[in-house]
Amino acid sequence: MSYFKKLTFLKVMTTVAWADGEMTHSELNLLKSFIRKFNLEKGDMEELRPYLEAPVSKKHREELYRQLIAELDSTEEKQEILNALADMAETKKKKSEEEKALLDQFTVWLKKSSITTRSVGKIRNLFQRTLFAGAREKDADLEKYFKRKVFKKIELKAAKQGHKITLPEGEMYFICLLGTLLASVAQVDGHFDASERKALKQVLKEKFSFDKKEMEILFEVVEEQAKHGFDFHEVMTQTNQIVTYNERMNLIDCFFAIATADGEISHAESEQIRRITKAMHISHQFFKEAKVKALEQLQ
Repeated sequence: MSYFKKLTFLKVMTTVAWADGEMTHSELNLLKSFIRKFNLEKGDMEELRPYLEAPVSKKHREELYRQLIAELDSTEEKQEILNALADMAETKKKKSEEEKALLDQFTVWLKKSSITTRSVGKIRNLFQRTLFAGAREKDADLEKYFKRKVFKKIELKAAKQGHKITLPEGEMYFICLLGTLLASVAQVDGHFDASERKALKQVLKEKFSFDKKEMEILFEVVEEQAKHGFDFHEVMTQTNQIVTYNERMNLIDCFFAIATADGEISHAESEQIRRITKAMHISHQFFKEAKVKALEQLQ
């Protein structure tokens, strides 16, 4: 089966994972097992990455379903999909009766001369209840990489400077999540200058209450995280769990405050903010309005 048909199938699978507005770490791992099964190359992964990072519109989702129906037109291609599903089901410790029914039903649908949009909708619902069933629960290990990493850095820096952090752990973690995302906007174009650092500190000061020494330590940590890279999916998932939708909407101006600090909004900065707001499930229209507002303030 051609790589672009595999990509279509994987894109459809991402819409199943995003069906409730959130992709858990376990769901992401399940999708990665498909990716490994199909032996996708780096370039293919780049095309799939946006679908893993944020949900698509309802219109685009339906287009993907219709595309999948049209593309799986040969017996060999349909069998390759079935084999991948069967292998995934076999790797689970226990395969439920419903999961077996899913594979049987999917086999019947694929062997038909055509699959209706209604059938794909049923397939999506079955996937949610079966292959993705165990992945619907929150993964307790999700926090372990980013959270433990940043907390360890904070602990080491505080000890080195002889300072005791008094901030509650939950607030400190949120500062690190938000600060890392804000810093990533400044870092994305390769120019994190003094004006952007000042703007980032100002945003954090306005949002949180901490002393000067705590600010210095936390700022160093978030700057390092943004500079050296971080798991975008993990950070966004955690942020979305902590921050309500209305609170996320109010954060857009903060991201543009960083981008405009040096007197302009670079293309890379704009794209990074769009990437973040899309992962926050904020509409493109709202993003555009916020960008226009930020540009007007530069004039």
